[in-house]
Amino acid sequence: PMIVMYQLLVSNSMYQAQLFYQLQAVQLKMLAELSQLYRVDFAQDVTRPILASLSGGGLSMLLSRHPASLVLKSWMVTIPIIGVPLRFGAGPAILAGYTYLLGRAFTQHYDTGGTYLSFDCKRFVAGMFESVRTAA
Repeated sequence: PMIVMYQLLVSNSMYQAQLFYQLQAVQLKMLAELSQLYRVDFAQDVTRPILASLSGGGLSMLLSRHPASLVLKSWMVTIPIIGVPLRFGAGPAILAGYTYLLGRAFTQHYDTGGTYLSFDCKRFVAGMFESVRTAA
């Protein structure tokens, strides 16, 4: 429920000017609350680079170069009347889904006794691509 709340916050704040900073702020707040819930020490200075590397690496790959993303973007524009608005609404939906996956990854990581320092970014990115593959 908490992850879904932050997922909705992200999806509703996508059209504002400073998208990246807002997304990162919402995700940091979500991770801080998850850390508090799991009684894991939270350090913004450790978490911010994790989020930046995940957002800059895996997410940009997913949005720009993943074949499913390219096909979906091209297909949406072909729909008369609603295609273009639908295309522009897809970005916030994808970022909301990404925030949900990030929250789930940290929840699973905390369930196994992990901390921020032991979080494996490569494993998260691989899991994110696997989630997209199974959903498509």
